[in-house]
Amino acid sequence: MSMIRKLWSTCLDEITGFYLLHWFFYYKKQPLIISDAEKGSPNLLSGELSSFFSPVPEPARLEYQSQLHPASQTIFPEAEVNDFEFVSSIQTGFPQNDLVKGRHWKSTASPTAINSGSRCTVVAIDGIVQLGVRSFNSLAQRLTPHGIDVVMLDSPFNYRRTPPGYRPGQLIAGGNLDHQLSVARQGILDLWSLILHLQSQGHQVGLMGISHGAWMTLTASLLMEQLQFVMAITPPVDLFHILDEGGTVVNAIRRGVRESDLSEQQLEQICQPLRIPLWKPRLPGSAIHLHVADYDRFVPSFRIAALAELWNTKLTHHALGHIEATTGPKVVAMVAEDILRFWKIPADSIAASTAK
Repeated sequence: MSMIRKLWSTCLDEITGFYLLHWFFYYKKQPLIISDAEKGSPNLLSGELSSFFSPVPEPARLEYQSQLHPASQTIFPEAEVNDFEFVSSIQTGFPQNDLVKGRHWKSTASPTAINSGSRCTVVAIDGIVQLGVRSFNSLAQRLTPHGIDVVMLDSPFNYRRTPPGYRPGQLIAGGNLDHQLSVARQGILDLWSLILHLQSQGHQVGLMGISHGAWMTLTASLLMEQLQFVMAITPPVDLFHILDEGGTVVNAIRRGVRESDLSEQQLEQICQPLRIPLWKPRLPGSAIHLHVADYDRFVPSFRIAALAELWNTKLTHHALGHIEATTGPKVVAMVAEDILRFWKIPADSIAASTAK
């Protein structure tokens, strides 16, 4: 039975990877974005974590839409759902991308966490091709009845930040090395800016990420203070080694890197800020939970397991492929239960909400 399970997961990943590569990353055979972002960001090729992600951004100035999202009146009886935006500290020349988008599921229920002196909030980020909010709707349905907010951030060049003429995620990988580094930097600085805003408003902030979004949340743990936890689903923890070890989708990243005339040693040095195992998180390993898909054909599973051992974190294995783990309901439901336990929601309260 396990062999059939593995075969199914492997085939699903390979077929989906081929589809994403040709219908998203190679959509309309757009030419590579050739960026000289290094001129405006002199530390872009520094290879040093704090220099690469500098300067520390200001707290975001969120502008909320005046109308609540219609979903708040139907599937979220104990939450108000509202979209917001703020200006990114990085300007790429793509206006659609440089106005950061997000969604806030604000709980209207009484907090049940024992540390409810502050508002408990989970900031969540999706993978490299985000087409909707289904996973985060599910997360919010589980958490908002307990007084916990969920805030979703659209990553650069993804979902509602996709420029006209492109598809979600296409421009995350669709440029030369300078462009790819700049996109990674922008994503972290946008996330940092949002977190600083929430913390300034009295929120206790935990992070949850899926795939590329999980890389972002783990990187945030290297830089940002006073985070409560990080829950990371199938994170690509080493964006240098994934060039050789990743699946079909990584071909889109390799295409841009090949434009560089750097040696492998120079490339390895430059990519150090994107290589999570080289650094130490600013919160204890007990507050980090990594989820690995054992049959993953996108992300090297053994590197996630190695990071869990290095940082002494919790690690959960799933007999799934990458697509099942990142788009199906099983792992997100487990993450929601972990978050409720972390914030010490009483067991009878969890059971009551699950039974509804």
